Amino acid sequence: MRRSERALRTLCRTTLKGLDLDLPLDVTQLCERYGERRGRPIRLIAHPLPAGLPNGIWLAATDADYFFHQAETSRLHRDQIVIHEFGHLIAGHQVLGEASAQGIAALTQDESTAALRRTCYSDDAEWEAEMLASLILGWAEDASTGVGSTASHDELRGLQRLLGGHRGWL
Repeated sequence: MRRSERALRTLCRTTLKGLDLDLPLDVTQLCERYGERRGRPIRLIAHPLPAGLPNGIWLAATDADYFFHQAETSRLHRDQIVIHEFGHLIAGHQVLGEASAQGIAALTQDESTAALRRTCYSDDAEWEAEMLASLILGWAEDASTGVGSTASHDELRGLQRLLGGHRGWL
């Protein structure tokens, strides 16, 4: 059953609250900080995914979560792919069963192609992941418009936030 947009906003807000993310948003930092909080790393893997398949996939292994993303794309598109997969993770969508890292590495081309087959945006999970990605990217853009980028000095960073520099940022 598809969650409402309001429920997804709440999920997004509670998931990201307290991660102390910098602006502009860095997807690597997002994944590192969320992985640290939950005690399970998220590893980003650039891979030349075959045409006709999704541009990204989340695989849950016993040692970490792996976000495979299309290697042959722009940084902006990579960020969108990773945040979409992050949306699947925080929404609790697990397409494939948990596997070991060795099992993932040992997949044959046919097995990996089958594992990656997912119809984009046609089911509730895809809609939710895309909505969560849009919420995160929208908030990051709104906050960056007010601040530009987060100050590197801790005291300036605190002052920046106190004065509302992250305008609506989680």
